[in-house]
Amino acid sequence: MFFSFEDDSNYSPTMQTKSFPADSVAALETQLNTLINDNFKPSLAMVFASIDHDLTSIAKIFDDKNIDLFGLSSAGEIIDKEVVESGIVGLLFDVNPDFYQIKIVENNFDNLFETGKESGIFSKKAFQNPALMIGSGGLTVDVEQIVYGFKSVLGENVPMFGGLAGDDWKLENTYAFSRNQMTNNGIMTLTFDNDKIEMQGLAICGWEAIGKTNIVTKAKGNVVYTINDEPALDVFLRYFEYLENSDVDAEKLDNASAQYPLQVMRKDGTSVLRSPMKSNLEDRSIMLAGNITQGDEFRFSIAPGFQVIDQTVAEFGSLKKDFPEADALILFSCKGRHAALGPLIEDEVEGIYDYWSKPMIGFFCYGEIGNVKGGTCDFHNETCSLVLLKEK
Repeated sequence: MFFSFEDDSNYSPTMQTKSFPADSVAALETQLNTLINDNFKPSLAMVFASIDHDLTSIAKIFDDKNIDLFGLSSAGEIIDKEVVESGIVGLLFDVNPDFYQIKIVENNFDNLFETGKESGIFSKKAFQNPALMIGSGGLTVDVEQIVYGFKSVLGENVPMFGGLAGDDWKLENTYAFSRNQMTNNGIMTLTFDNDKIEMQGLAICGWEAIGKTNIVTKAKGNVVYTINDEPALDVFLRYFEYLENSDVDAEKLDNASAQYPLQVMRKDGTSVLRSPMKSNLEDRSIMLAGNITQGDEFRFSIAPGFQVIDQTVAEFGSLKKDFPEADALILFSCKGRHAALGPLIEDEVEGIYDYWSKPMIGFFCYGEIGNVKGGTCDFHNETCSLVLLKEK
């Protein structure tokens, strides 16, 4: 299903955007009533919200106001240059509704590649030159296969960015939602006409590979059972010796292990990170925030000190040369990255915002979608994926 307006005569000839925070559903509605006026009539909104809030009520507010919605549950929120917790952040677009379409596809296929393929077919039919924002609900969704499904239809070079929804690190249920549909299993796609709304972006991790190359010798989906024919958790604990005593406290172990992702090597010479999310102390397996395949080669990785923040911000600055002006920014940053950098993550957010100083929202997610420098789109962990939008 997609949503659009029959009459776009009330919309500005050029796109206008406004960002806002709210600490409750009631405050969200008050914000909208304040921001919407004769000179600003949004047709589209992006909202990232903690599951502490009633997501169904949030969706209804936008439906009642006839505003299309791209919404995801979150694990921490970003508004302009600030980081908040358990909040709601929104970005409103006063833009011609002919320039975008929204669709949710449930994962009802035999394989997730087909889910991505169907979504890609929709985007290809919607616009001759599409650019995509992708959001996914569900903890065990293999977004990597979904991305491959999109690319099978749209090609390797289509702009695609997005994130896997969060739930404040509870690891229970995550959601994607539009103005009248919600899923904890499916994929939501916001497709822009890239001939009208230009999209560029970049996915950067900054994590540094360490040690020898390891092989995943038994895995299913996003769960690693053995590494080098040994129990995966035992290999991990031995590698990071000072974590060995953490196995008496599963929560502490999971919080610590998220800071040491697996850097999985691709055949084309690029790599992606897969962040540990949950350890099973009984079968000694590790659940990752993304799929991994038996036979994959990887190295463990660490954040190379707090200079990773300066490095990441500087790399995003390279986008400024080709994209000097933007109407809006959307930031998808890994929750594991947040755990590793702590309060200093705010320096990274502020540094990115300051390049363009335009409305920006984002959230901390359980996986990121985006194009790496010199490469195509992939599914990442421990990564910061930035999207820039501007009406042509």
